[in-house]
Amino acid sequence: MRHFARFIAKAIAFLSPVLKQGGGTSAPGLALLKLDPKAITRMANGLSDGRIVISATNGKTTTTRILSKITDNAKISSVSNTAGANLKSGIATTLLRRSPSHKLGVFEVDEGVLPEIVTEIKPNIIVLMNLFRDQLDRYGELEKIRENWKSMIDGLPECTKLLVNADDPSLVFAALGHPNLVFFGLGETRYALESIPHASDSSQCPRCNNQLQYSQITISHMGDWHCTQCGLSRPDLDFEAIEIQLQGVERIKFKVLSRTGEEVIEAKLPGLYNVYNALAAFTAARQLNIEAAVAQTAIASVNAAFGRTESIQLADKDLTLLLAKNPAGANSNLDTLLLHPDKFHLAVLLNDRIADGRDVSWIWDVDYEKIFHKIESMHVGGERAYDLALRFMYGGYSTERITVNDKIGHLIDCLMTETPSNETIFVLPSYTAMLDLRAELVNRGLTHDFWEEEL
Repeated sequence: MRHFARFIAKAIAFLSPVLKQGGGTSAPGLALLKLDPKAITRMANGLSDGRIVISATNGKTTTTRILSKITDNAKISSVSNTAGANLKSGIATTLLRRSPSHKLGVFEVDEGVLPEIVTEIKPNIIVLMNLFRDQLDRYGELEKIRENWKSMIDGLPECTKLLVNADDPSLVFAALGHPNLVFFGLGETRYALESIPHASDSSQCPRCNNQLQYSQITISHMGDWHCTQCGLSRPDLDFEAIEIQLQGVERIKFKVLSRTGEEVIEAKLPGLYNVYNALAAFTAARQLNIEAAVAQTAIASVNAAFGRTESIQLADKDLTLLLAKNPAGANSNLDTLLLHPDKFHLAVLLNDRIADGRDVSWIWDVDYEKIFHKIESMHVGGERAYDLALRFMYGGYSTERITVNDKIGHLIDCLMTETPSNETIFVLPSYTAMLDLRAELVNRGLTHDFWEEEL
């Protein structure tokens, strides 16, 4: 039965792109698990050099991509779901496609299924990066995910190495007590926020529910925090990002301070959130005993993942996609856009499918107003385009300057004809809106399918 299940799954993997039914990143695994529910555990056992899982609300695709690039440069034969299929079906598909030479697995894992995946593949290293409010109708409140992660961590064997973003109090609370911890985070930076954002997700102490105090706030509820009531505080950092430079909307540069010294990291990725992503990947690489110089070179060469600060040429204009699927991620993207020296053209796209979350009320917690003065022209699109238009209207943006178009093809036509030559257009799409936009661009021959891209 196992051999039959794998035959059927591999046939689906082969036929999906041939029949133009997608890249076959999930469907083969879905079929395989229907026929052989224990397939993930059995296939993962063949990864003799270990299994790494990376999970977060935001940034797991980029971090997985960076770490995979590092292992490639280090000549470590690894298999990874870099196309972003991070549910059980996607991980099963990835394992189905591994060759006998692959001895290491690097897997991005959806935060909701992380405990189940950890039980099945028994990772050697787990990287936990952040927890933000996202898809409440699917996940429930953030505290529910935190409780599930804490239960998972409590059941881990001592040999499992846990890499934790110490700037996130929820993760620290969940991880404390595990004997094999490595903490990473950001040192003092001039890009810190002046106050906790109104949409912050977890600014109360996870242990005693007292209001946390901060000496530095980076993104949402993350930063250098402590509780004056119970004494819980950010632990000492094993890997600390210092001297951070955000170089416009194109690049970042910083140093990593660890007990082995200082290493300079540069990446063709923008924003403070990508400092976290690159730092997490570098920290994981060092746990694999990969030389710092190899990791540095790989990070400097990696390209943005599809939809995550991806740049696509649209006639004589530059289209830059910045995935925005929850308040924390959207606000971080807005902070990055403020680094752009000139005014820009903006398109915001919103869908409400299952993968986005049916509830789109989160857009009211995004601080769009902070970039109003930078917007040269505004387009809104997607299935919930009019919700966006309403949000911007109540935010004080002139309705006469908003172009509403809920058809992706028409939206692209408008951007092409109404935007002056040689201008930059920034697009902030929700997840499935990003996929819709890319699919239309692929149909027009302007970019490649996301499963075909190279690291």
